[in-house]
Amino acid sequence: MLNIDQNRMQEVIQEAFDKTDNRRWQAAIAKAKAQLEENPYLHFDGDALLILSDSNEIYRANGTCQCKAYEKGFPCWHRAAARLVERYNAAAR
Repeated sequence: MLNIDQNRMQEVIQEAFDKTDNRRWQAAIAKAKAQLEENPYLHFDGDALLILSDSNEIYRANGTCQCKAYEKGFPCWHRAAARLVERYNAAAR
């Protein structure tokens, strides 16, 4: 489980959402937000975000992912969540 200050994460999420006008990425960011708030099975190992997904699959997301959306070339919430966590951690430094 990630230890996240929800107020600071909300700022990171809003900034990411505002930086794109791509609807698929916006949907991925929105789902990532919900998962970051509710999913207790997330762990950042310093390089990637490990995620137990609703599909009962474990994904390792950074710039890549093993999910079907990524395989089809679409944005996925796993990568969005990983990037949000990276931005959150960078902002904390």
